[in-house]
Parts: sequence; C-alpha cells; structure tokens
Amino acid sequence: MCYFKAANTSCPIFSLSTAVFPRDLRKKEKFLKHITGPLYFSPKCRKHVYRLYHHTRDCTIPAYFKRCARLLTRLAGSPQCTEG
Repeated sequence: MCYFKAANTSCPIFSLSTAVFPRDLRKKEKFLKHITGPLYFSPKCRKHVYRLYHHTRDCTIPAYFKRCARLLTRLAGSPQCTEG
C-alpha cells in the first residue's frame, strides 16, 4: 500500500490526513465531557486551558485523553482557576 504516487508507478494518490488519520473531529470534546462532566474555568485561567487543550501530547493524542481529562480537572480545581 502506498500513500504517495511515484512517477513510475500506478499507485493512487491519497491525502495523508484522510488515509492515515481518519477520525471524528469532535471525538476529543465528547470524550472529555463524558469523563469530566462540565468544567468551568475563570477568564484568568483561559490561556492555561487553551495551551493544555491544544498543545500538549496528553490532549492531542487519543491514547492519552484520560490523562488530559485528569489534567483539566486538576486545573479547574486549582486556586489560580477557582478565584475570580
């Protein structure tokens, strides 16, 4: 099976994102909401939540979504995010 068409082969061209990583784009959101329930973050804490949710390995790789849920829950209960 090939993912790119070579000049001298008859292999079809596949988009790498659709061929290798097909997934529901809302899968992460649904899974985390199911595990953690609704979470509230104060406006002071939004930057930390955004960085954690979008840029860490735990929240971008499906195998680590349980870790992500634990981190988000701990962040929601931290003193920095509960005040204000």
